[in-house]
Amino acid sequence: MPVVLNADDFSALQGIAQWLMQKTGIYYSDSKLETLKHKLFKVCLDNRLTLSQLCTQLYNGDGQKTPLSLQVVAAASTNYTAFFREDIWDWFRYEILSDVMSRTQQIRIWSAAVSSGEEAYTIAMVAAECMGIEQLMQRVAILGTDISFQTLRQAEDAIYPIDKLSNIPLDYKDKYFSLCNNQSHCMVVHKALRSICLFRRMNLKKRPYPFKRRFHIIFCRNVLYYFTPIERERIVNALYDFTENNGWLIVSVTESLTSMNTRWKKIKGKTGIYRKE
Repeated sequence: MPVVLNADDFSALQGIAQWLMQKTGIYYSDSKLETLKHKLFKVCLDNRLTLSQLCTQLYNGDGQKTPLSLQVVAAASTNYTAFFREDIWDWFRYEILSDVMSRTQQIRIWSAAVSSGEEAYTIAMVAAECMGIEQLMQRVAILGTDISFQTLRQAEDAIYPIDKLSNIPLDYKDKYFSLCNNQSHCMVVHKALRSICLFRRMNLKKRPYPFKRRFHIIFCRNVLYYFTPIERERIVNALYDFTENNGWLIVSVTESLTSMNTRWKKIKGKTGIYRKE
């Protein structure tokens, strides 16, 4: 049975949701306030604040620049992520990546909601399998962006607990990971894969995007639902403008562009895969 929020918490969460909307574009409707409360539990606990006190401090603070406000943005925007999430990777390797490799030498890939790096390193592993480590380092550049400094630090560290690696095929794990200083509870991504991945903070709502060159492949998965329908449409159209002709967009299998006024062409029979023509 859903938990009923008391009046004080409901009011505070509405205020926090409005602050998030103003500062980041992240959207929590009233029906999602219980989810927001759950995500902010540790922030309140660590800072010994009630939700009402947290709301007050956010509005008294300096935008997103205070440690507390950065914690709130990180907590509110962080979602479940995993290596090899969703069943798209064979199609990515044999159709999308093979197509791009046949048309260009230098391949630019953007993971637009990279979180703690699992998606970027999955892309790197699949590309390494497709072309080998030497070619990977010469031909592929992966940019991972996220709104959370906290998760980006984790991505840059490239260190993951053993239980986070359960989705990775054993032969991939042997080739692309090593134990952390001989510790058995965590592993670190191979240096060659780390060398082609660059991580930067970015809010997808803030446009124009700061890129000089377009991308051949963009992953934008499990993030669009954080925005209003109008903002989602603006984002996917901005992604289109920063994609090379005949380039690719991959969204989550649970997300669809069907209801949007967009120039992307859906690939028939493939959920979540679109192309720029």
